[in-house]
Amino acid sequence: MPPARSPAQGSLHARLPADRPPSGDYRRRSYGRASSAIVRTVPTSVREGDSAAGRGTSLKVLICCESEIVLRMTGMALEAAGHRVLLDREPARLAGEAASASVLLVDAARARQAPALLRDRGFRGKALLVADASPDDIAFVAADLQLDGSLAISPPDEIGKRLTAALGARRRILIVDDSEIVARLLREELEAKGFEIQYAPDAERATSIILKRQTRPDLILLDINMPKVDGAQFCRFLKKNEMFRSIKVIFCSGEDKDRMRRLVAECGADGFISKDEVLGKWIVDHG
Repeated sequence: MPPARSPAQGSLHARLPADRPPSGDYRRRSYGRASSAIVRTVPTSVREGDSAAGRGTSLKVLICCESEIVLRMTGMALEAAGHRVLLDREPARLAGEAASASVLLVDAARARQAPALLRDRGFRGKALLVADASPDDIAFVAADLQLDGSLAISPPDEIGKRLTAALGARRRILIVDDSEIVARLLREELEAKGFEIQYAPDAERATSIILKRQTRPDLILLDINMPKVDGAQFCRFLKKNEMFRSIKVIFCSGEDKDRMRRLVAECGADGFISKDEVLGKWIVDHG
């Protein structure tokens, strides 16, 4: 959890230091000016060493920073950790790689522009704030900027582990269903599998949850037949809103499967599951 927010909003970004020369070996390396997208592929010798790729978790990482020092430091550290790195100071130049990337790293100067632009181009991963500062300070600013998390650059030789930890936080699922019994059964099933579960009995309360970056889910299990705003209407709202477009929506209903398939196509949902199957499994497991 990020530390409590300070009332001194004007001094928020003062928590992050101004550019300073990188330390150690990173001072002796240079990418050159990052005026166009640069792709870095890790040498075999690095992959086989103490790297993320050597452990089978190589990621495609986009880095977009106004600060050239942060751009270089982060790129070199993650390259050494075994990841495929694409970096640029301008987010538009990374747009062609957005859909297949796992994570986007931004500094405070690009934190509002880059995630919005790249999500519009198909990016569905996590957007993290990167800086050479204390983890608490970076987390504080990341929460204010409504990003998915944060990543400290230093020490650079452990950045791969920190990136894995930042991406490996428990996935959050929001159950939206006016039936508390069904919601309880789903919660028990999913919490046992390691997910963090939230519950809302209707679309209004669900909206109040997803509006806050700190409580916004990765996935919504959405009932179709609900009072006031039904699941189909709520799904359309989510998928048309740029802020929520990256949230996966799965219909969870007792409706006929053919109707659910039609609604998935019409509303832009990511799939459906049948409540009958969920309840049937519970009865088999607990009968």
